[in-house]
Amino acid sequence: MRLHLGDGTTAGAITIFPVWHDQPVAARRGYDTTRATLAISELPGGAHVPRLQVGNAGDRPALLLEGQLLEGGLQHRMAVTSTLVGARTQVGIDVMCVEQGRWHGGATQTTSGRRAPTYVARAAALGQDEVWRRVGNLDAGSPTRSLVERYDTPRPPQDAADALLRRVRPLAGQTGVLVGVGGQPLTLEVFDHPQTLAEQLAPIVRGAALDALLGPAEPTPGRRARRMLERLRRVGVARRPGDAVDRGASPQLDVMVLRAGAGTRRALHLRTTYLRHPMLLAA
Repeated sequence: MRLHLGDGTTAGAITIFPVWHDQPVAARRGYDTTRATLAISELPGGAHVPRLQVGNAGDRPALLLEGQLLEGGLQHRMAVTSTLVGARTQVGIDVMCVEQGRWHGGATQTTSGRRAPTYVARAAALGQDEVWRRVGNLDAGSPTRSLVERYDTPRPPQDAADALLRRVRPLAGQTGVLVGVGGQPLTLEVFDHPQTLAEQLAPIVRGAALDALLGPAEPTPGRRARRMLERLRRVGVARRPGDAVDRGASPQLDVMVLRAGAGTRRALHLRTTYLRHPMLLAA
């Protein structure tokens, strides 16, 4: 999949670049992102912090995305990686807790589609303690240092996200965005279909607004964004034993690709993180 980058739009510390891919785009997606058909709960054999069960009662597969917040239950969690949940099936998924000090409540979770900021989502590779530490650094301001409550509390970062979303609209055929924070590229997300990008743009920008708390109010130059794409072309990805996605890495980049199914090269979700971003190096 080759990617093409457009001109960026900057507000404060955040710059959003539109991205297109060269995969054929179907007239209608083969999956949904709606939460209406999903049932998210603790494991039937007993609650386990790093695992949840997801059932899809719909007639089409449902896309659950890396970093997606799963709210309620015994504690708020986030999905560790992107998963395509088959129609009328149930799967177990890896999760991380995004609050501390709560282990009570109901047995079921909900999701509004909100996503963890890259600063927190990236910590999943480093362990639960690091996720908790980074959520705490964002000053959740709740007794359980909850990332969900951080989103629920009206504060200036979300005002900035709203202002940016009024300026940034998906362009014709656009399927992804490259997000720069504080003058450096941070995250690239590309989907197979423009509808998915349209649905995910607001959660991505709102997550970036929390990342922007940790970076200076500088625009990200287009040359740096293009350099990130050039580096991505040189990263090979492969499926590791026991994994449901393809992964790849270089000294600069971490890459995750969710495919449409076994034996297909069609990418449903590509996520690339710039590991040398000052915010992540300082974490």
